[in-house]
Amino acid sequence: MVVIIPVYIFNEEILQLTKNAIESLGDVGLVIVDNGSPIGGGYLRSVSEIYLRSKENKGYAHAVNSGLSLIHNDLVAIANNDIRVSPNWLSVTQEVFEEPNVYSCHFRMTNYDEPFQYGKDIVYQGKERWCTSSFFVIKTCDEKGNLRKFYYDENFVNSYDDWSYWKDVRSHGLKQAYTDRACYQHKHSSTQVLLPTREEQNQKNREYFKKKWGMYPEDDFNKDFPDQMKKEYWEGFQI
Repeated sequence: MVVIIPVYIFNEEILQLTKNAIESLGDVGLVIVDNGSPIGGGYLRSVSEIYLRSKENKGYAHAVNSGLSLIHNDLVAIANNDIRVSPNWLSVTQEVFEEPNVYSCHFRMTNYDEPFQYGKDIVYQGKERWCTSSFFVIKTCDEKGNLRKFYYDENFVNSYDDWSYWKDVRSHGLKQAYTDRACYQHKHSSTQVLLPTREEQNQKNREYFKKKWGMYPEDDFNKDFPDQMKKEYWEGFQI
């Protein structure tokens, strides 16, 4: 298993979160894409099999694509650097991908300070709203060995890129699988909330989504999954 981690580390708290995330992943190969972090470069180089560094922060989509372009493994995880994953995630991933036509595996998300709790479900359709993008695994080849690797649209910068990504995946008839048999803790946009231009950029990304897909992202998702949108978001992660 190879894990791509995009990072932008600008204070000691985020550096420690990154260390926690990497430690929790276990025995995997790390591809770290550094968006020009002012600190932590020595540590990142020491733990990664591949370390890519940009002179400037080009955003999440560009970072993930840079990592994906270098990897030829069948299973690839993509992880934010403000998470911690449950120790059973690798074995659960194998279970999930026993089903054909599944492109991605998504795990139950909790707040960062909540203990791991495990359910018994694997849901192959009907939980798309809770198939989060902070930590997931993709299967880059189909059952016949044909490559099916999707890349992010880099016109999005740090928001709504995942809404577009998963719409593209589903439009090709592939499934997003959700499971609560494994889980992960998330600090929730610990880097993004500190960026002064976040709200302005979000609006630009929403407008670009509408230009690309014909309607705003929330309206588009509501059209495809109205029953899911009727529920409270955190209710969907309950066991």
